[in-house]
Amino acid sequence: MNFKYKKILTFFAHPDDETLAAGATIHNLSKKKNCEIFVAIPNTGIDGRKNKINIKKRNLLKKALKNETSQALNKIGVNKKNIFFGNFKDNESDSHSLLEIIHWLENIISKVKPDLVLTHHRYCTNIDHRYCHEAAIVATRAKHNQHIALMAAEVPSSTGYLKPTNWEPNFFYSISENDLKAKISAMETFKSEVQKDPGPRSPEVLRALAKVRGSQSGFYFAESFIIHNIYNL
Repeated sequence: MNFKYKKILTFFAHPDDETLAAGATIHNLSKKKNCEIFVAIPNTGIDGRKNKINIKKRNLLKKALKNETSQALNKIGVNKKNIFFGNFKDNESDSHSLLEIIHWLENIISKVKPDLVLTHHRYCTNIDHRYCHEAAIVATRAKHNQHIALMAAEVPSSTGYLKPTNWEPNFFYSISENDLKAKISAMETFKSEVQKDPGPRSPEVLRALAKVRGSQSGFYFAESFIIHNIYNL
């Protein structure tokens, strides 16, 4: 495939979301000449457990999760220096103003200057996911000197729970067996998030979903996306 995008920024709420949604695509793109992947993760992935874990332990868990995330993303070709971590509350994005998250993303966009942003689907059940989507819509809006393509991706265990799901992909990215293996290996690095079959974050279901998306698009394996904006530059 002639993929014209050279700087891709993923903007998914929590550590592991980008791996679940587009890990195989990221791995495939990371091997292309002159293509660089950046990852922005605004929410901590830990603070939502504040009722169960004291502050000291939460801080230790956040540090450990960042290390785990770097290790996982390295498996799909993302350089540690290209990862941006935020400090927004987990599962409480609505306790922040949307404008705060927009400004956080816009600051990263000004540094990275991506030509493609991948983010959450509008109708994910998770409030953090929905805020990411809304922030991405605003931060990537077209300007005279800014034309950033925007696509949404599906996160197994979140995208499909709000009925009707409204997940009607119109872009499919063909991935290889090795891309899929790298995605699953990266996901297995997130020890607290990977699940056993038939959980939606299990290796078996991730492989099955890639097979289904491939069958829908005439590929052996694929990941699916919804195009929001693309530009002929």
